[in-house]
Amino acid sequence: MKAIKAAALSFVLFSNLALAEVSPLTVVKDYMSAWNAHDAAKAAQYLAPDVVYYDAASGTPVNGKSNAEKEVIGAFIKAVPDLTWKMTSKPVYDHDTIAFRWEFSGKNSGEWAGSPATNNPIKFEGVSYITVNNGKITWQGDYYDSKKLDEELKPKNK
Repeated sequence: MKAIKAAALSFVLFSNLALAEVSPLTVVKDYMSAWNAHDAAKAAQYLAPDVVYYDAASGTPVNGKSNAEKEVIGAFIKAVPDLTWKMTSKPVYDHDTIAFRWEFSGKNSGEWAGSPATNNPIKFEGVSYITVNNGKITWQGDYYDSKKLDEELKPKNK
C-alpha cells in the first residue's frame, strides 16, 4: 500500500511539474530566438490561436495565429532573411505582460509588402508589449519609427 501511495504522490508531483507554467519572459525569449532562426512556423508555435498582433505602423491588428505567422512573421523573414531581432533593454514585466526595447536589423533581400528587394541594410528600434497566458502569446503590440524604416527601404540612386 505504501508503494502505491508513494507512486501516486510521485505521479502527482511530476505531473504538476510538467504542467508548471513557463515564465512569460522565457516564452518571449524563445519566441525571439525562433525569429532569429528565421523560422516563422516555429515562432508561431508561441502564439495563442486567437492572438492579436498590433503593429502601430500599419494600425490594423492582425488576428489569429495563422494570420500572424503569414502576414507578420513570415513577411518580415521573407523580406529580411538574415534578420536579427534583439532586446536592447532589460525587460519590464508584471505577471503576464512584458515590455522591452529592441533593435531589428538585416538586409532587405526579399520582397517587402509587394515591393521588390532593395538590398539595403535596415536597422530600426522599437518597443514591444507582449502578453503571455498559459505559455502562449495572446497579444503583441510593436511600436517603432516606420518613417525611418520606409526611408531605409527606398531604392538608392546609383
